[in-house]
Amino acid sequence: MKKRTHLKLSDQTKGSIWNVSESELNAMLIEAKKGEDYADYETRYMNIIRPVFDLQYLNRSDDKLVKQLQGEGFSVFSIPNDGSWDSVAIRKRQIKKITDLTAENVLHLSAAEVLELIEGNLGTGWQGLPLAIQDIIESAFYVDSSVMPAKSLHRKGGLIDRRKADGYEVLEIERGTWIEAIFLKLKPRTEKVRYSTGLFETSDKEPSADEDLDDNDEADLPEEDDNKDDAMDEEEMETDVDPSIEDLEEIADEDLEDTDDE
Repeated sequence: MKKRTHLKLSDQTKGSIWNVSESELNAMLIEAKKGEDYADYETRYMNIIRPVFDLQYLNRSDDKLVKQLQGEGFSVFSIPNDGSWDSVAIRKRQIKKITDLTAENVLHLSAAEVLELIEGNLGTGWQGLPLAIQDIIESAFYVDSSVMPAKSLHRKGGLIDRRKADGYEVLEIERGTWIEAIFLKLKPRTEKVRYSTGLFETSDKEPSADEDLDDNDEADLPEEDDNKDDAMDEEEMETDVDPSIEDLEEIADEDLEDTDDE
C-alpha cells in the first residue's frame, strides 16, 4: 500500500479514519503535535481516533513492554515528546463480530465481509439480527433474504443465479431441508460537497448513507411532474418484483414440475 503523505489529522472524521493505517496515523500525530494549537484540539482528535485505534504511549527502552505490545498486534513507532515517553504503540481495531458494526465502519466493508460476520453470528441469519444491526447494514447495502427449498433456490436461472447476475453476494444457511439465502450488494456511494471555514469541515467530507437533504438542497429539487410519476409507477410495477412473491412463484413452479413428473 502506497503511503499517502497529504493526510492531516484535522481533516479526519469518524468515518474517514477507518481508511487510515497505523503508520499513517503515527505520521499525522507527529505532524499535529508540531502545531501550537494541538493541546486545544487533542480531546477532539482522540474522540475520532479512539473508536478505531488502540493507542499506548511508552518508552522505547522498555524492551519487555515493547515485545508484549508487538505480540498483541500493536505497531510501535517513535514519536517526538519532551516527557517520559518517546514512542507510541498503535493497533487498529478489527471488526470481528456483527455487534462491532457501526454506521461509520460498515461503509468500509465489502458485501462478502459483512456476510462473513452474519455467518459467524451463531446461525441467526438475517431475521435473527437485532433491528439496530439490520439498520446499520441496510444503510450501506441492498439486502434481500429468502427461505426456500434447496432445489428451488439452486435451479438454473433461479433466484441465486438472478441475484448474482445483479451483482449480489450470497450467504446460504441451512434451515432443515430448506435454505435461508441472504443477498447483499453495496449501495452506490454518493459524495456531498460542503464548504466551511471550520477546522474540521472539508469539501469532501464523507456523508452517511442515509444523510438528509440540507435546507438549501430542497430548493434545488425539480418540480414534480404528476404525469411523469404515473409513468414511472407503471414502469416500476412491470419491473420491480417483491422478493416474497418471487419466492412463492419459484416454489409453485417447482411443485408443478414435481406433479408433471408423476
